[in-house]
Amino acid sequence: MLKVRIIPILTFNGFGLVKTKMFSNPRMVGNPVQAARVYNSRGVDELVFVDIFASKQKRKINLKLVADVIKECYMPVAIGGGIETIQDINDLLKIGADKVVIKTKALTDIDFIKNAVNFFGSQCITIAVDAIKKDSTYKIQNNLGLDLELDAFVKQMEECKVGELVLTSVNNDGLMVGFDTELVNRVHDCTQVPIIAVGGGGKLKDYSELFAQTGIGAVGSASIFHFTQFTPHDIKMELAAYNIPVRI
Repeated sequence: MLKVRIIPILTFNGFGLVKTKMFSNPRMVGNPVQAARVYNSRGVDELVFVDIFASKQKRKINLKLVADVIKECYMPVAIGGGIETIQDINDLLKIGADKVVIKTKALTDIDFIKNAVNFFGSQCITIAVDAIKKDSTYKIQNNLGLDLELDAFVKQMEECKVGELVLTSVNNDGLMVGFDTELVNRVHDCTQVPIIAVGGGGKLKDYSELFAQTGIGAVGSASIFHFTQFTPHDIKMELAAYNIPVRI
């Protein structure tokens, strides 16, 4: 059985690391280079670093800063924010990114995603799927005024042959109340694309319950590392106690 992955998520506003609650009220939480250095020393499985304001502010991610973050890491790193062109992806891979994370362009230009997969390979292209529950329906959260059904969007991305989905529950983001396993299972049931579940982890039990109740292979978190004493190693030890395979 494959070992599950524990992945810190670093969200950036162009100046420093921030953490949101339900995608609002970003709170400053530190320096990305220092955070990457700490996570590297703790032997995390992967790292995701995303400039969450780049597309909204119509600017590119700071490549020098990204390079400084990557230099601290001996684990795979996925980078996202403001990706609009094939050249943007090439620039990130050239400075050491293992994968790129794309959201806004995926919402507006399916052909771009297909071309990116064809050019760089599925393993390089990760899609951010930000799901918000409205009444009994899941939609794709976005700032573009688009009304997108979750299932339809996920199936589109699967047809593009993307390598992975970062599935974030907007409703649970930053609240540390546990994961939305209904959401995770819904997406897992409708696609063969690997999923990183994000949004809601606040105590160790949340993680063992997530893997016990779903079939996914990876979890991403931020708040539990910023605002509690728990580390990625603590989560791995919790999972190991339930015979969930992890890389110690």
